[in-house]
Amino acid sequence: MSKSRYLWAYFMIAPTLIGTLVFWSWPAFYSIYLGFLKSENFGLVNHWVGFKNYEKLFHDSEFWQNLRNTLYYMVLFVPATVVLSTFFAVMLNAKIKGQSIFRVIFFLPQVTMPAAAAMVWVVLFAQDYGFINYVFGTHISWLSDPRFAMYSVVLVGVWAAIGFNMLLILAGLQGIPKTLYEAAEIDGAVKFNKFRYITLPLLTPTLFFTTVVLMIGASQIFDSIYLLIGKTNVALPSVRSLVYAYYQNSFVYYDQNYGAAIVNILLLINLVLTGLQFLFQKKWVVYD
Repeated sequence: MSKSRYLWAYFMIAPTLIGTLVFWSWPAFYSIYLGFLKSENFGLVNHWVGFKNYEKLFHDSEFWQNLRNTLYYMVLFVPATVVLSTFFAVMLNAKIKGQSIFRVIFFLPQVTMPAAAAMVWVVLFAQDYGFINYVFGTHISWLSDPRFAMYSVVLVGVWAAIGFNMLLILAGLQGIPKTLYEAAEIDGAVKFNKFRYITLPLLTPTLFFTTVVLMIGASQIFDSIYLLIGKTNVALPSVRSLVYAYYQNSFVYYDQNYGAAIVNILLLINLVLTGLQFLFQKKWVVYD
């Protein structure tokens, strides 16, 4: 390949590369640096304090509660989203009437403004006049009761995530050769066996990618908590995530160094979890 082609290739990826360096890589490294400082005079004066921010963090019971909330959200959100996205993708991959319309309907949450969607969900979750309580014949304060607030946030998160992940899985389904299904039909395989021995194994690379992305996204949950639960809700401690704690410490209490320590721990957790997923992928992901 000539040098001009290399230059053209670098030119094409330059916007994404520059955006990644400016808006992702540099803030990440600066956040790590901030975690070892103590700032005064609105950040004009910085003192090197080493690991004191992390010592304070590990002795903070609120941090451990926020960490448990984040991990609990991940445990509920990721499997539910993967299973439901796979189910709907398989349904829409079949020959049904109005297939395109259903795809648009499922993808709508992805293009809906989060604030507008949150307003609708607040009405649905309302204790006195909400549709959910009306359907189930209950009188539960879904967003204010610590026993149910996390499940409400998970429900909204899954609803918002299904559309995009369903399309990813649908693309994986359409990449499976139809000749394999035809051969299975000749051998007398029923639909369940075709799904179990053909669809599911060949779909594992897509499911692996989806799981990794969903887990990283779930660890950064913030908008649903901020929009649905709010700052003064009594249920906030039961759903507050590490990213929400970072927001509070950095932009409400103006302690950016402590906030940086929180997200640095979250970065480490994500690296470990992602590394474990790549380590164990050989046990269940089929690439051949």
